[in-house]
Amino acid sequence: MTKVKIYDNQQLSELEKNINEFLKKEEVKQLIDVKFTSFSKDGLDKFTALIIYQEDIRPVKEDPQMYE
Repeated sequence: MTKVKIYDNQQLSELEKNINEFLKKEEVKQLIDVKFTSFSKDGLDKFTALIIYQEDIRPVKEDPQMYE
């Protein structure tokens, strides 16, 4: 299933870190696209990224201790 994730931050380096951490997650099967925008108003910068990705829908491994 195709899904989207949105991140925004006032620091570009923090936005980059958020995106990289998200892309390492098992739920991301394939990256489709990243849309990026930035603007500044009254001396305040804001950066936003829209991540379009294919969700990995494999069955999740069960934790055997979960039912004990």
